[in-house]
Amino acid sequence: MPRPIDDERKANVDSEQDKQANAEPQNEAPKTEGEANQAGASSEAAPAGASRGRIFIGLAVAAVVIVGAALAMQRSPGGSVSVGDTVSADITLITSDRTDLDCAASGSVGAYHCGYTDESMAWKGDEKNKLRPYYTVDRHLYLIPALFDNPALQDRYKSEPPEGKARDALKRFTAKCSLKIAGKMPAARVRWLPTGAWTNPDDLEVGTVVECKVEG
Repeated sequence: MPRPIDDERKANVDSEQDKQANAEPQNEAPKTEGEANQAGASSEAAPAGASRGRIFIGLAVAAVVIVGAALAMQRSPGGSVSVGDTVSADITLITSDRTDLDCAASGSVGAYHCGYTDESMAWKGDEKNKLRPYYTVDRHLYLIPALFDNPALQDRYKSEPPEGKARDALKRFTAKCSLKIAGKMPAARVRWLPTGAWTNPDDLEVGTVVECKVEG
């Protein structure tokens, strides 16, 4: 018995739809074996790269800590230097500090003495061996003899003699010096003006000038 026309037409339509479906491109091509292996290797390499990054960061942080500690020791040499060591000292000054500053102590460090043996008794010694207190820009206090005898300081003093001028009218400058540690003066008191009050006693390092240059 012949096939009905409607059934034959439907079969032809279904056949055409199957052809079109098979001809349409796939959304994602299947990965080859090499591509699959490469993807797997990338996923395994990512954690290893992250781990190396953390190691590098840790090493960088450790280096910063070490450098910071070294700088801190350099800024505060009181607990780390010995007699005979040479240290850098950026000393903050005005020209009237040559005579305004004084220290008082009953002892001595070698030939070096404070200008007073106590708060009222002046020491009768050589001016070149007389200690005076000076602060660095990072607030470290030294006792130094004859600082203004250094040629660079002499020139700065001559350029701005303090006589007849108020202290606050004088320009502050920095003497970048190398000091040789001569010892420590026990129980020294200091003052910043000839009529000023003495501070509480403290153990202060004595340093002699090796060289200086002036800035400001």
